[in-house]
Amino acid sequence: MHADNKMIIHVFTSEYGYKSYMSYFSLRKDKKKLLSLFIPLAVVELLIEQKQATSMGYIKETHLIHTTSPYSFNIEKASISQFLNEALLKILWQCGSDVELYNFIEKALIKFDESSFTPDFHLRFLLHLTDYLGCFPENNYSKENALFNCKKARFEKGNDAKDTELDECLHSLMQQDLFANHWQSVVPAHLRNPLLKTILSYYTEHIVNLSTLKSQEVLHMVLRN
Repeated sequence: MHADNKMIIHVFTSEYGYKSYMSYFSLRKDKKKLLSLFIPLAVVELLIEQKQATSMGYIKETHLIHTTSPYSFNIEKASISQFLNEALLKILWQCGSDVELYNFIEKALIKFDESSFTPDFHLRFLLHLTDYLGCFPENNYSKENALFNCKKARFEKGNDAKDTELDECLHSLMQQDLFANHWQSVVPAHLRNPLLKTILSYYTEHIVNLSTLKSQEVLHMVLRN
């Protein structure tokens, strides 16, 4: 007689938004297979059975649509994926059905996996994501309004001696595509971590607290050059 076990799978769906489902499996036969299907940020098609409206549904079938190939492991990409997985768990748990939001996330993550590595993808992704969450910052940057105010979601005048290189870089990213074109500049290495802190502060002000992401330090160490 085989021992049975279960695990809870957290997913973001196009039809129902953020959901949690139970998956039952045989410890001897199924665990390795299921873990390979439910790699973080994998795209899967699920068949769910919901016995009661108030109970947690369980996964009857899983079909893999896309996941990172184990034969093309890249530590930089893996670090960004780990970071975005942690961030998205905090961001999406309160989101209901939103097909446009779902499609943006799915297409962006698949293209990131299949494209050449860019070290500022996570910055571009989080910025573009705010547009789908309804709080993209006001892009009113100018020589007079050169300081970004996270709380007010706009650039404004400032009397301090703050170096505006970071704010100018943020303004530049706000105008660029999710994936940098040949004419678009990649964020300089010395600005990546300060810019990420600014974007996370913006999320904390307007969406959800992202100030305690465990994977942020690992990401900084991997992408510091």
